[in-house]
Parts: sequence; structure tokens; C-alpha cells
Amino acid sequence: MKNLKIIGIVFLILSITSCSDDDSINNSPQTQQEIENLVQSNNFIITNFIDSGNDETGHFNCYSFTFNTNGTLMASNGINNYSGNWSITNSNSSNDSSSDLDFNISFALTNEFEDLNDDWDIVSYNSNSIVLIDVSGGNGGTDNLTFQIGNPAINCTSQIQNTVSTNVQDGTWKITSFIDSGIDETNNFTGYNFSFNSSGNVNATNGTNSYDGIWSVTDSNSSNDNLGDLDFNINFNLTNDFQDLNDDWDFVSQTSTKIELKDISGGNGDIDYLTFEKN
Repeated sequence: MKNLKIIGIVFLILSITSCSDDDSINNSPQTQQEIENLVQSNNFIITNFIDSGNDETGHFNCYSFTFNTNGTLMASNGINNYSGNWSITNSNSSNDSSSDLDFNISFALTNEFEDLNDDWDIVSYNSNSIVLIDVSGGNGGTDNLTFQIGNPAINCTSQIQNTVSTNVQDGTWKITSFIDSGIDETNNFTGYNFSFNSSGNVNATNGTNSYDGIWSVTDSNSSNDNLGDLDFNINFNLTNDFQDLNDDWDFVSQTSTKIELKDISGGNGDIDYLTFEKN
């Protein structure tokens, strides 16, 4: 009787193992090369981005993403053009499984695009989309990201966001007022001309010194055409006077020749003011 029980257990284990192997074969993913071919052959949009439980899909509604064969990643909304890097790496070269693949994204930016930076795990993909996930090693929070083949809707960005972005890229600008925590520091930028280009780079030069940073205009509410929903993001990776300009500034007013900004400190409630005027 014992022998019969042993034989039955062995048979059951073999049956379970056999079923598992069959399921693995039926659900086997495409190869790394096939995934790369998919993303390199199409334009993509982001249809889902959950960052630590917050739905931030709307930050990217107007952007088309292009994954180039040289490893560069381009994001464009027709006004702003951002360049990053992408790759797909295999942590286990002996196993052709999507669970071992990392979808790596990197934008050297300090706006909403830096939130996409990660070595994403591939959840699933087909001929139309690729679904990614990342579990934080710190708090265990889960981020989700989905790219889908397609192009943004026509006139996706708000009219006022288009207007502001177009105005600031036209010609050069100077700072005519900068009040930092109640202190007038306008003179720190006397003689500097600022150029804001479509790639998201900003240059400040006085003919002797030249400093480069990044800029963007983002809309916190893509469904509402309101100046109050826009942020003017500036970042200079410097340790001189220009680092004081780094912030996601709120708009007070804007015209084709003048932009007035302010920022309320989250700490002590001080208000900083920054004004650009066109040369």
C-alpha cells in the first residue's frame, strides 16, 4: 500500500510539473530583439502613468515619443522637444524571458520627465503597446507606465501654453526684477541675455560668462486653458547666483514682451518674484 501511495505522489508531482512547463511555453514572451524592433518602428504616446499612487498621465498627454536605434529617446509636443536615452538590457543572458528584461529610460531633466527615469520591468507587450512597472526599493510603492502606438490628439496642448512657450522662444530676454525672500537681487543678472530654445535648453550669457540650464512650461490641468495652471520651470545645475532661479514658477502675467512670475515658499511662506522682459 505504501508503494502505491508513493507512486501516486510521484505521478501527481510529475503531472503538476508538466502542466507548469506547458503554461510557460504558451506564455513565452518575444525576444529582446523583437521588443527593440517594436519600439524602434513606431511612434508612441503614454496612455497610463501612475507615480506612487498618483495618476500623472496628463503631464504627457501632448507628447509623442520616438525610440531611435542609436539609443536616444525623443519626446515632442510640437513646441518643446526633449532628448533622453533608452535601452533594453537582459539581467539573465541565458534566459529569453521578459521578466529578466529592464526597459531603461533616462531624461537629464528636472521637470516632469525625470519621473520617467527608471529601469522598468516589462509586465506585458503586444504589437500595439508595452506595459511597464517599477516597485520602489524604499517604501515598496509601485509605479506603472504604459506606452501605446499612436500620436497625440490635434491641438492637445492648451492654447495659452502654446502661446507662452512660443513667446519665450522668440528672441532674447533679460531679468528686470528678481526679489528673493524680500531681497532685491536683480543686479546679479545685469548684462545677461537669456535664450530659451525648443530643445528645453536655456542659455544665459553676458559676453564673457555663459551658463546653460533647462526650462519648460508645464500644465497641471490639461483640461483647463488657464494661465494659473501653468508652471514655468527653470533649472541651472550651478552653485552661483543662477541656482536662485531654480524653481517651478507660477505665472502672474505674460505678454509677448514681458513675463512676470512668482513662487511662494513652502517653508516660511516668503514670496519670490521674477520678471523677464524681451530685449
